[in-house]
Amino acid sequence: MLLLFFNFSFAELHAGWYQCYNYTGKIGDYPVTFSIQITPGFFGEKEKQHFNINGVYQYEKYNNPIALEGVIDFETGKGTLYEKTGNDYTASFSINFDEAQCSGTWIDSKTKKSLPFQLTKISMLTDTTSSNSFGNIDIAQTSSLQHYYFVGVYKKVAGADRAEMEQLKIIHKRSNRLFQTINFKSVLSQTGNVSTIIFDNITVTDSKNKSFIVSNNVGRAGGYLQVRFDLKKNKFILNPEPIMEGPQ
Repeated sequence: MLLLFFNFSFAELHAGWYQCYNYTGKIGDYPVTFSIQITPGFFGEKEKQHFNINGVYQYEKYNNPIALEGVIDFETGKGTLYEKTGNDYTASFSINFDEAQCSGTWIDSKTKKSLPFQLTKISMLTDTTSSNSFGNIDIAQTSSLQHYYFVGVYKKVAGADRAEMEQLKIIHKRSNRLFQTINFKSVLSQTGNVSTIIFDNITVTDSKNKSFIVSNNVGRAGGYLQVRFDLKKNKFILNPEPIMEGPQ
């Protein structure tokens, strides 16, 4: 039975624009983690004007995040999500969507090989009104380094204008073990919530030197925090002073 009915515009989402679902499951025999965000009205391209889903997933064997985008009809639960690598669609998911469980078929775009998939919800993040509150919700990020991937830990206090990333987990891809946690308590402005797509709040700026930025809600237009890797200390170092973008 389909559990979800959505009747809101993107403008209504803007004050608190995240509605996300995290799943775990398998594509064929391959364990995966899978997350989607409902994003009606996000896509500006004419051919994507009906798209309403963004996401990210990864195979646990490789832990390399893969972007998703597509459309779901929430009245029927039927939809199609596209696996996106660069500007190319490398595979698609024919999905039967339900808040608690999703199922369907994964199809390789080139070989047309297909595999069944089954997903079970493990958590959700809803930030569409000021009264929403939650804590300790993991949200994977699409950007990653050669040997590490990122998971933001989100919270929201009732009455706050939007969710924020309170910690960032940096996880080694090969071992899937936590390498380091960065805490944003020392940062006065909210972190990890400037990008409309929750999975895009980290950008790798220098893959060779393992540097990246995290979006930060500073100033009128927002900005970012810088993180660099210190070889001597063998750890990532956060600069807690955000850099503003646009007018101050």
